[in-house]
Amino acid sequence: MKLRKLMVAVFAFFAGLAQAQQMPPIPADPDVVVGKLDNGLTYYIRHNNWPENRADFYIAQKVGAIQEEESQRGLAHFLEHMCFNGTKHFPGNGVIRYCESIGVQFGRDLNAYTAIDQTVYNISNVPTDRQSALDSCLLILSDWSNALTLDPKEIDEERGVIHEEWRLHTSASSRMFERNLPKLYPGSKYGVRYPIGLMSVIDNFKPKELRDYYEKWYHPTNQAIIVVGNVDVKYTENKIKELFGSFKNPENPAPIVDEQVPNNAEPIVIIDKDKEQQTNSVELLIKHDVYPASEKGHLGYLIYNYVKQAAMTMLNNRMKEKALDPECPYVGAYANDGTFIFAKTKDAFNISASPKELGKTADALKAAYTEALRAARHGFKATEYARFQEDYKSSLDKMYSNKDKRPNSQLYRDLVDNFLEGDPMPSIDFEYQAMSQIVPALPVEVVNQMMEELVPANDSNLIVLAFLNEAEGNVYPTEAELLGAVKDARNANIEAYVDNVKNEPLITTLPKAGKVKKEVKNEKLGYTTLTLSNGVVVNIKKTDYKKDQVLLSGRGEGGTTLYGASDYANLQLFNDVIGYSGLGAFSSTELQKALAGKIANADLSLGQLSTNVSGNSTPKDVETMLQMVYLYFTNINKDQKSFDNLMQQLEVSLKNREINPDIAFSDSIQATIYAHNPRVAPMTIDRLKDVNYDRILQIAKERTASAKGWVFNIVGNYDEETIRPLICQYLGALPAKGKVMKSKRELNPVKGVVENTFKRKQETPKANSVMLWFNDQLPYTLKNALCCDIAGQVLSMEYLDKIREKESAAYSVGAYASADLGADNYRMFQIFAQCPMKPEKKDVAIRILNEEMKAIETTCDAAKFQKCKEFMVKQNGDRVKTNGFWLGVLFDSYHYGYDGYTDYSSTLEALTTQDICNFMKEFNKAGNHITVTMLPEE
Repeated sequence: MKLRKLMVAVFAFFAGLAQAQQMPPIPADPDVVVGKLDNGLTYYIRHNNWPENRADFYIAQKVGAIQEEESQRGLAHFLEHMCFNGTKHFPGNGVIRYCESIGVQFGRDLNAYTAIDQTVYNISNVPTDRQSALDSCLLILSDWSNALTLDPKEIDEERGVIHEEWRLHTSASSRMFERNLPKLYPGSKYGVRYPIGLMSVIDNFKPKELRDYYEKWYHPTNQAIIVVGNVDVKYTENKIKELFGSFKNPENPAPIVDEQVPNNAEPIVIIDKDKEQQTNSVELLIKHDVYPASEKGHLGYLIYNYVKQAAMTMLNNRMKEKALDPECPYVGAYANDGTFIFAKTKDAFNISASPKELGKTADALKAAYTEALRAARHGFKATEYARFQEDYKSSLDKMYSNKDKRPNSQLYRDLVDNFLEGDPMPSIDFEYQAMSQIVPALPVEVVNQMMEELVPANDSNLIVLAFLNEAEGNVYPTEAELLGAVKDARNANIEAYVDNVKNEPLITTLPKAGKVKKEVKNEKLGYTTLTLSNGVVVNIKKTDYKKDQVLLSGRGEGGTTLYGASDYANLQLFNDVIGYSGLGAFSSTELQKALAGKIANADLSLGQLSTNVSGNSTPKDVETMLQMVYLYFTNINKDQKSFDNLMQQLEVSLKNREINPDIAFSDSIQATIYAHNPRVAPMTIDRLKDVNYDRILQIAKERTASAKGWVFNIVGNYDEETIRPLICQYLGALPAKGKVMKSKRELNPVKGVVENTFKRKQETPKANSVMLWFNDQLPYTLKNALCCDIAGQVLSMEYLDKIREKESAAYSVGAYASADLGADNYRMFQIFAQCPMKPEKKDVAIRILNEEMKAIETTCDAAKFQKCKEFMVKQNGDRVKTNGFWLGVLFDSYHYGYDGYTDYSSTLEALTTQDICNFMKEFNKAGNHITVTMLPEE
């Protein structure tokens, strides 16, 4: 794509400028301290105090798999693993153990990733109450930078872990993707540098080869330290200079050379298939140049990204609308423009489509490409663009209103992209002010010109990629057919898009408003209960945790168990079908257009025992959210086209579901836990015929015919003066007569000891085991809930130590616990463990899973216990500042009289290791233990 041509067109609308260099520069965020040490190491420090008293630490490397030689394939990723297996100041697993001691969990907040051209490590959500902990995090970064031990014994033990990571992440799509990379990147190293590498290299490389890679590429010139959070900026800067300033670069450092992606004059067509590929997909890609790095620092870059976002959003809306046409050969299609797979030196415009059936693959490609050509030839309509502008401006306002409540992870993104990609890092004030002025002045013609540039009418840099299901009897599209589809689309007489818009309010005639009949203040938890004249109860709590957010939840008695076997399929798809339906006078598509510029949503769903409504909005759009809630009770619009499209999507996705081993495993877990209860039978293509749209609408109407007994909770930054009249206007107007129907609980896990072990033929042999222990007799108390939580965490640490680190029997293994409270004195304590394991070591892994569950009755490791408490203190400090947490508090308080908030900290602090052992003795007395294990068929 000729970026220069496009940018000249853009700039012509702004002061007649003709060169990108003349555009105003983008100033860096003044709140970010940026520096570079004499040895070349770059650092970024930004103070931020949301969430309060937390900090994130990162070290970014400008190197990855692309720096590997052929004999080193996989070493960049292997080195990432070794950063958690021994450093100068943190030997062995010292990094993990120390971070756990300050409440930072491995895998959750302590992690890393290796990509083609970058490697980034993070220590996130670190409590900032102790400066010594912050210093230690910087010390860990310095060790990662320059002081890995790379112990040969640790290296050998990690080889098996890498193998299991490869096994775990191998799927039909990954197999096809990896084996076709050389064709996608002909003549480029990008085609032979999949980050996981080659297992032959992983098994056989010498420890010195890993050290050589480390010392060649991990040095200050290629590194950046990023610290974001509630830190003393000046102190942190001095500490970085102290810890990193003495590090040396190699005498003759190897330069970072960007790997280029050659252009292709003729189309590249790839057709591949796999026996475990569930759905068929076809993609069209058109490569183009990346935005010049030298020009990213000017305002034109922000404009370019905005124009591209506008084009892709409007095109995707059209593709989604086209899928509703019964004659459309695809069930869904999506367009995007960005990095060409993972090459930083080449971008691509991409269209992907899911054909309704294998025989329509070429037709699906043609139909999706036709929509792109329609936009390129005729442009987007002014009405489409006006909706996009309204949505964009609303999102911009939302972002700006919440500028003081942005998490560290969000602020970090601009900083790491500045280092790795040369992207600008403007302040939110600059971006808001600049885009608020630019967006209204930028006409649709500029977007249309970009669309024309993105879709040239020739084969240069064209790629067609089809990943298909392999099965006997399948007839696959040929290269000629796929290229013929592209040619036919180009040669077709494509008419302009017609934008059908319904310009009327959601509710034309407002209902008669109710009144507040009673008001009770809960001083302890800070919420107010309003009883309306129709009997509906509304609990409201004002917060400022997020200035742009108001959340709503509602619950009424009566759920799926009110209905029998003839409705099982309808109940299973109830939530999806209602979500695809319209509201009031609007179809689903019309509703999306009508809500342009508004950030509000509501959904109706069915649970086992209840009917539920959830919603969210910005403070200014609360009325729209409440209107949608009202319409779910009074006027759900039957949208047959959307329903038919949903059924077609399901038919495509379910046609080959049984060939996926992971699906078979998931089905077996569900069936075993609930003793093959037909209510939880998986949706299959045969059962789709039992789904009836009219019956689902009838069930919805029955469940919302009366709001009698309903309780709503609203939490967020609403306006006190305006929300009460709106509650009365819409929730107070809900029909609320008739009998309240209660459901009976029918879904309970099977009791006793149950084991289900089965074998499954797989393309990549995998073994997986899931265990569930539960007790539904223990009294539900805050102490018991906390003990259960800690037990799950301690077990997870023990499993990680013994199964992954000691035995190398798995890459990912863990446990988690839950404690649930319900009506009619229902309580359920569960501990769930999962271990995707090496088939040859299945017996070892399963034995450890069982042994540790028993051992914790008598011994709870004191160090692990304390680490869990540290994490839970930190976690609780974060979650109590979220609106979602308070929705749960209000629900438990009103429905069950349970307060899990007030005494949380004191109860947690008082717990001892003996409390955990005592709890587990009682927990295990129930004797409920379910095991489901899938093994590869030999």
